[in-house]
Amino acid sequence: KNGYGMDGVKDITRCGELVRKTQPDVVAVQELDSCSTRNKFYVLGKMAEAAGGYHAYYGPTIPYRGGKYGIGILSKKPAKSVAFHRLPCRKEPRGMLLVEFDKYYLASTHLSLNEEDRVTSVGIIRDVVSKLNKPVFIAGDMNARPTSKPMMAFKEFAKVLNNDSKFTIPSNKPRACIDYILGTNGRFKVKKDHVYNGVLASDHLPLYVDVKILKEKKTKKSKK
Repeated sequence: KNGYGMDGVKDITRCGELVRKTQPDVVAVQELDSCSTRNKFYVLGKMAEAAGGYHAYYGPTIPYRGGKYGIGILSKKPAKSVAFHRLPCRKEPRGMLLVEFDKYYLASTHLSLNEEDRVTSVGIIRDVVSKLNKPVFIAGDMNARPTSKPMMAFKEFAKVLNNDSKFTIPSNKPRACIDYILGTNGRFKVKKDHVYNGVLASDHLPLYVDVKILKEKKTKKSKK
């Protein structure tokens, strides 16, 4: 809701303060204005500042009220590369922001409200990440329930790392999970996953996962 909390208070710094307290290495964020008439500033930049000096990477998906609107990523360490990929949506263009770090990529996305568009988007995401040579984390608002067609398509090539039985929306009375963190192109061990209940700074509850990237298993050479 672009900084509007479920308590009616508009304050993007509250989201940034949660990042500062929890100190994740990377954060995927959705529904961000940049210099629009309703927010005459760079919203992700202000959030990064409140988080304690995180690096901010922005992917605008549409022009909006004199500025832009889209998705973002915050990170403790600077990125090695940044790319943006368009995704289909019959009402509002969507996208995937892909940021590369030393040992992995993080993709932030916000999928369409239309299921057919979401399934098509998953296929595009799969094609993009399959060409990468590092583990990839895909995080965001998928607008899809755990057993839906889009999530089944994701599970064909990626592992859901959060516990999708823990609800994320709406934040004041959570009754569904449509937000996910997935891993692909590697092996992963989930050390901790958590949904921060009681946080009203957004209409979605913050989702946190602590993941260890495991070394690939060595294949045994056959003796001749």
